[in-house]
Amino acid sequence: MRIIVVGCGKVGRTIVERLSGEGHDIAVIDTDSDVVTDITDNFDVMGVVGNGASYSVLKEAGIEDTNLLIAVTNSDELNLLCCLFAKKAGNCSTVARVRNPLYNDEIGYIREELGLSMTINPERAAASEISRLLRFPSAIKIDTFARGRVELLQFVIPHGSILDNCSLTELGSRVKAEVLVCAVQRRGEVVIPGGSFVLHAGDTISVIAEPSHARNFFGSFIFLV
Repeated sequence: MRIIVVGCGKVGRTIVERLSGEGHDIAVIDTDSDVVTDITDNFDVMGVVGNGASYSVLKEAGIEDTNLLIAVTNSDELNLLCCLFAKKAGNCSTVARVRNPLYNDEIGYIREELGLSMTINPERAAASEISRLLRFPSAIKIDTFARGRVELLQFVIPHGSILDNCSLTELGSRVKAEVLVCAVQRRGEVVIPGGSFVLHAGDTISVIAEPSHARNFFGSFIFLV
Protein backbone atom coordinates (compact mmCIF):
# COMPACT_ATOMS: atom_id res chain seq x y z
CA MET A 1 0.00 0.00 0.00
CA ARG A 2 1.20 3.52 -0.82
CA ILE A 3 0.83 5.87 2.15
CA ILE A 4 1.63 9.54 2.71
CA VAL A 5 2.28 10.74 6.27
CA VAL A 6 2.05 14.50 6.81
CA GLY A 7 3.82 15.68 9.96
CA CYS A 8 6.94 13.95 11.28
CA GLY A 9 6.76 14.65 14.99
CA LYS A 10 6.69 11.88 17.59
CA VAL A 11 3.36 10.49 16.38
CA GLY A 12 4.30 10.75 12.71
CA ARG A 13 7.69 9.13 13.28
CA THR A 14 6.10 6.23 15.17
CA ILE A 15 3.58 5.71 12.37
CA VAL A 16 6.33 5.77 9.74
CA GLU A 17 8.44 3.31 11.74
CA ARG A 18 5.54 0.87 12.09
CA LEU A 19 4.25 1.12 8.52
CA SER A 20 7.66 0.99 6.86
CA GLY A 21 8.44 -2.08 8.93
CA GLU A 22 5.35 -3.72 7.44
CA GLY A 23 6.71 -3.13 3.93
CA HIS A 24 4.42 -0.31 2.81
CA ASP A 25 5.55 2.32 0.29
CA ILE A 26 5.79 5.46 2.43
CA ALA A 27 6.24 9.15 1.62
CA VAL A 28 6.56 11.77 4.36
CA ILE A 29 5.86 15.51 4.23
CA ASP A 30 7.05 18.09 6.75
CA THR A 31 7.99 21.78 6.65
CA ASP A 32 11.21 21.12 8.59
CA SER A 33 13.95 19.91 6.22
CA ASP A 34 16.08 18.57 9.10
CA VAL A 35 13.19 16.41 10.31
CA VAL A 36 12.55 15.06 6.83
CA THR A 37 16.25 14.27 6.39
CA ASP A 38 16.34 12.45 9.71
CA ILE A 39 13.31 10.33 8.75
CA THR A 40 14.63 9.43 5.31
CA ASP A 41 18.08 8.59 6.73
CA ASN A 42 16.60 6.15 9.24
CA PHE A 43 13.78 4.59 7.24
CA ASP A 44 13.28 3.47 3.67
CA VAL A 45 10.82 6.25 2.80
CA MET A 46 10.54 9.16 0.38
CA GLY A 47 10.71 12.67 1.89
CA VAL A 48 9.20 15.93 0.68
CA VAL A 49 9.79 19.28 2.38
CA GLY A 50 6.75 21.53 2.25
CA ASN A 51 3.18 22.20 3.34
CA GLY A 52 1.00 19.10 3.24
CA ALA A 53 -2.01 21.25 2.35
CA SER A 54 -0.36 22.34 -0.90
CA TYR A 55 -1.52 20.57 -4.04
CA SER A 56 1.93 20.82 -5.64
CA VAL A 57 3.58 19.31 -2.55
CA LEU A 58 1.03 16.50 -2.42
CA LYS A 59 1.55 15.86 -6.12
CA GLU A 60 5.33 15.68 -5.60
CA ALA A 61 4.73 13.10 -2.88
CA GLY A 62 2.65 11.04 -5.30
CA ILE A 63 -0.87 11.76 -4.12
CA GLU A 64 -2.42 10.59 -7.39
CA ASP A 65 -1.23 7.02 -6.75
CA THR A 66 -1.68 7.04 -2.98
CA ASN A 67 -4.06 4.72 -1.14
CA LEU A 68 -3.99 6.45 2.25
CA LEU A 69 -2.97 9.84 3.65
CA ILE A 70 -2.41 10.29 7.39
CA ALA A 71 -2.16 13.89 8.63
CA VAL A 72 -0.66 14.20 12.14
CA THR A 73 0.81 17.71 12.33
CA ASN A 74 0.40 19.84 15.46
CA SER A 75 -2.45 21.79 13.83
CA ASP A 76 -5.93 20.21 13.69
CA GLU A 77 -7.00 22.64 11.00
CA LEU A 78 -3.97 21.87 8.84
CA ASN A 79 -4.59 18.15 9.23
CA LEU A 80 -8.18 18.55 8.08
CA LEU A 81 -7.13 20.72 5.16
CA CYS A 82 -4.48 18.18 4.12
CA CYS A 83 -7.13 15.47 4.09
CA LEU A 84 -9.54 17.61 2.11
CA PHE A 85 -6.92 18.36 -0.55
CA ALA A 86 -5.80 14.73 -0.65
CA LYS A 87 -9.37 13.53 -1.10
CA LYS A 88 -9.90 15.91 -4.03
CA ALA A 89 -6.48 15.35 -5.63
CA GLY A 90 -6.12 11.60 -5.21
CA ASN A 91 -9.47 10.29 -3.97
CA CYS A 92 -7.60 8.26 -1.35
CA SER A 93 -8.62 7.29 2.16
CA THR A 94 -7.69 9.91 4.76
CA VAL A 95 -6.99 9.95 8.50
CA ALA A 96 -6.67 13.20 10.48
CA ARG A 97 -5.32 13.84 13.94
CA VAL A 98 -7.84 16.12 15.71
CA ARG A 99 -6.94 16.98 19.30
CA ASN A 100 -8.91 20.12 20.19
CA PRO A 101 -11.84 19.25 22.53
CA LEU A 102 -13.88 21.96 20.79
CA TYR A 103 -14.29 19.57 17.85
CA ASN A 104 -15.49 16.61 19.93
CA ASP A 105 -19.20 17.31 19.44
CA GLU A 106 -18.74 18.06 15.75
CA ILE A 107 -16.33 15.32 14.77
CA GLY A 108 -19.02 13.16 13.21
CA TYR A 109 -20.16 16.03 10.99
CA ILE A 110 -16.57 16.93 10.08
CA ARG A 111 -15.73 13.34 9.22
CA GLU A 112 -18.78 12.98 6.99
CA GLU A 113 -18.49 16.34 5.22
CA LEU A 114 -14.77 16.01 4.51
CA GLY A 115 -15.00 12.34 3.62
CA LEU A 116 -12.52 11.30 6.30
CA SER A 117 -12.01 7.60 6.87
CA MET A 118 -11.03 8.18 10.50
CA THR A 119 -10.10 10.85 13.03
CA ILE A 120 -7.67 10.13 15.87
CA ASN A 121 -7.07 11.89 19.17
CA PRO A 122 -4.16 10.16 20.97
CA GLU A 123 -4.62 12.11 24.20
CA ARG A 124 -8.33 11.32 24.41
CA ALA A 125 -7.71 7.67 23.55
CA ALA A 126 -5.10 7.48 26.31
CA ALA A 127 -7.49 9.12 28.80
CA SER A 128 -10.24 6.65 27.87
CA GLU A 129 -7.87 3.73 28.33
CA ILE A 130 -6.76 5.03 31.74
CA SER A 131 -10.41 5.44 32.72
CA ARG A 132 -11.18 1.83 31.76
CA LEU A 133 -8.17 0.57 33.72
CA LEU A 134 -9.28 2.51 36.81
CA ARG A 135 -12.79 1.05 36.54
CA PHE A 136 -11.43 -2.49 36.20
CA PRO A 137 -8.06 -2.47 38.02
CA SER A 138 -7.81 -6.28 38.21
CA ALA A 139 -8.56 -6.91 34.56
CA ILE A 140 -5.84 -8.55 32.49
CA LYS A 141 -7.21 -7.21 29.23
CA ILE A 142 -9.86 -4.68 28.24
CA ASP A 143 -11.14 -4.19 24.69
CA THR A 144 -14.03 -2.12 23.39
CA PHE A 145 -16.22 -2.74 20.36
CA ALA A 146 -19.08 -1.02 18.53
CA ARG A 147 -17.70 2.43 19.42
CA GLY A 148 -17.61 1.72 23.14
CA ARG A 149 -21.06 0.12 23.41
CA VAL A 150 -19.62 -3.32 24.22
CA GLU A 151 -16.62 -4.27 26.35
CA LEU A 152 -14.58 -7.47 26.50
CA LEU A 153 -12.93 -8.06 29.88
CA GLN A 154 -10.47 -10.79 30.77
CA PHE A 155 -9.59 -11.53 34.38
CA VAL A 156 -8.68 -14.29 36.84
CA ILE A 157 -11.29 -15.43 39.36
CA PRO A 158 -9.79 -14.85 42.84
CA HIS A 159 -10.02 -17.36 45.66
CA GLY A 160 -13.11 -16.81 47.82
CA SER A 161 -15.00 -15.07 45.01
CA ILE A 162 -18.73 -15.65 44.57
CA LEU A 163 -17.83 -16.94 41.11
CA ASP A 164 -15.87 -19.85 42.57
CA ASN A 165 -17.86 -23.10 42.07
CA CYS A 166 -20.57 -21.16 40.23
CA SER A 167 -22.16 -22.68 37.12
CA LEU A 168 -23.03 -20.35 34.27
CA THR A 169 -26.75 -21.08 34.75
CA GLU A 170 -26.43 -19.75 38.33
CA LEU A 171 -24.44 -16.69 37.30
CA GLY A 172 -27.46 -14.43 36.81
CA SER A 173 -28.78 -15.07 40.32
CA ARG A 174 -25.41 -14.39 41.95
CA VAL A 175 -24.47 -11.29 39.97
CA LYS A 176 -27.02 -8.65 39.02
CA ALA A 177 -25.65 -7.99 35.55
CA GLU A 178 -26.21 -9.26 32.04
CA VAL A 179 -22.93 -10.71 30.81
CA LEU A 180 -21.77 -13.41 28.42
CA VAL A 181 -18.88 -15.62 29.49
CA CYS A 182 -17.45 -16.41 26.07
CA ALA A 183 -14.25 -18.26 27.00
CA VAL A 184 -12.53 -19.82 30.00
CA GLN A 185 -8.85 -20.71 30.25
CA ARG A 186 -8.05 -23.44 32.75
CA ARG A 187 -4.68 -25.15 33.21
CA GLY A 188 -3.50 -24.00 29.80
CA GLU A 189 -6.63 -25.11 27.92
CA VAL A 190 -9.26 -22.78 26.48
CA VAL A 191 -12.90 -23.85 26.81
CA ILE A 192 -16.02 -22.38 25.17
CA PRO A 193 -18.38 -22.97 28.11
CA GLY A 194 -22.00 -24.10 28.09
CA GLY A 195 -24.64 -23.46 30.74
CA SER A 196 -23.58 -26.41 32.90
CA PHE A 197 -19.94 -25.30 33.00
CA VAL A 198 -18.74 -24.59 36.56
CA LEU A 199 -16.28 -21.77 37.18
CA HIS A 200 -13.43 -22.19 39.66
CA ALA A 201 -10.95 -19.89 41.37
CA GLY A 202 -7.87 -19.48 39.19
CA ASP A 203 -9.83 -19.65 35.94
CA THR A 204 -9.09 -16.88 33.44
CA ILE A 205 -12.44 -15.89 32.00
CA SER A 206 -13.39 -13.58 29.14
CA VAL A 207 -16.65 -11.69 29.52
CA ILE A 208 -18.60 -9.57 27.03
CA ALA A 209 -21.09 -6.98 28.30
CA GLU A 210 -22.36 -3.44 27.95
CA PRO A 211 -20.22 -0.99 29.98
CA SER A 212 -22.79 -0.54 32.78
CA HIS A 213 -23.32 -4.29 33.15
CA ALA A 214 -19.58 -4.94 32.95
CA ARG A 215 -19.01 -2.45 35.78
CA ASN A 216 -21.73 -4.05 37.96
CA PHE A 217 -20.46 -7.56 37.25
CA PHE A 218 -16.85 -6.71 37.93
CA GLY A 219 -17.73 -4.91 41.16
CA SER A 220 -19.81 -7.86 42.34
CA PHE A 221 -17.17 -10.53 42.02
CA ILE A 222 -14.44 -8.26 43.42
CA PHE A 223 -16.27 -7.09 46.53
CA LEU A 224 -18.76 -9.87 47.25
CA VAL A 225 -16.59 -12.73 48.45
